[in-house]
Amino acid sequence: MEKKKNNNNGGDFGEEESSIDGDILESILSYLPLLDLDSACQVSKSWNRAVFYSLRRLKTMPWLFVYNQRNSPPYTMATMAMAYDPKSEAWIELNTASSPVEHVSVARSSHSTLLYALSPARFSFSTDAFHLTWQHVAPPRVWRIDPIVAVVGRSLIIAGGVCDFEEDRFAVELFDIESGDGAWERCESMPDFLYESASSTWLSVAVSSEKMYVTEKRSGVTCSFNLVTRSWTKLLDLCPGECSLYSRSIGFSGNRLIVAGIIGDEYNPTGIELWKVIDSDESHLKFESIGSMPETYLEKLRGINSDWPLTSIVLNAVGDMVYVHDAAENGGEIVAAEIEGGKLCKWRTLPNADATWNKSHAAERVIVACSNVGFSDLKLAFRNNLSFLSTSKY
Repeated sequence: MEKKKNNNNGGDFGEEESSIDGDILESILSYLPLLDLDSACQVSKSWNRAVFYSLRRLKTMPWLFVYNQRNSPPYTMATMAMAYDPKSEAWIELNTASSPVEHVSVARSSHSTLLYALSPARFSFSTDAFHLTWQHVAPPRVWRIDPIVAVVGRSLIIAGGVCDFEEDRFAVELFDIESGDGAWERCESMPDFLYESASSTWLSVAVSSEKMYVTEKRSGVTCSFNLVTRSWTKLLDLCPGECSLYSRSIGFSGNRLIVAGIIGDEYNPTGIELWKVIDSDESHLKFESIGSMPETYLEKLRGINSDWPLTSIVLNAVGDMVYVHDAAENGGEIVAAEIEGGKLCKWRTLPNADATWNKSHAAERVIVACSNVGFSDLKLAFRNNLSFLSTSKY
């Protein structure tokens, strides 16, 4: 380590360090946002090495993504998107040099991390952190309009949303992403108690490493699909505590199922509560409150002076972050919070999300997703010519 003499008042009082190195530097770097870590890599070989070792201490925080797509053919995805990095507390403009992705149908988001587009001609989906890569496979054998879609492990699952002329309204198909054989496998159909709601409009979806969870937003009726057994199991309704919920949404944080529910009624919602399922035994569910959205943030989520009803919410839960917004996107703000010690804290609103949505032309629609972004994801994005421009703090 480089040292220099201290000649204060003409005396030599020993030596002091003029550079930072070792564990101290690694500790400092572990607190930096990912984009700053990339810059730190360029300082010197020793700093590049320190960045590498600092990744062991780095706490990954999920980014929120806002994409735009044309509402009419050719349903082009915009080459510019917005991302919110909670560590830097800033919106980042993402621009790709690649040709815009064109779909033959609208793209949708599912269980926070998946983007997909379904048409009679093909099924397209993207699971990487920045959604730079889209895979295109043969369409499911059953014609669908509004299905629920999920990726569990290496399998793509599509269920419900079936057209009226098809025989099985609850048809479930599974596609092995890694096999490459292009074949969809029929599985046990969805339970018949979802007769009136077997589509993504009425259902909320979450996934673990082995299961897909599906809950009816209004009633809380819930079931799970086991990837290993290819079968469904009915769970107890997601109606935690004494709260009377008129709508709920689910997600996964770490290894816990998270439930976000709205209290009151559509025109007068009085609160949004969040719970985690602490006992996932198929016949017995227990709930533990992890927090209540502060009243001021509920007002901002709805939009100032909004007369629109709050019919449902979208919960994006990944890692130790949750993001909640109005499913109807009526001009309100996204509300975010961190999970520490099993409880929600550091509540914030992302007012720039509203500005981002309002940038969209009337001919465009908005797609919101969430992903854990690691340093390797960032490096891959650079190799794919994705550029980053920090815009503002929240």
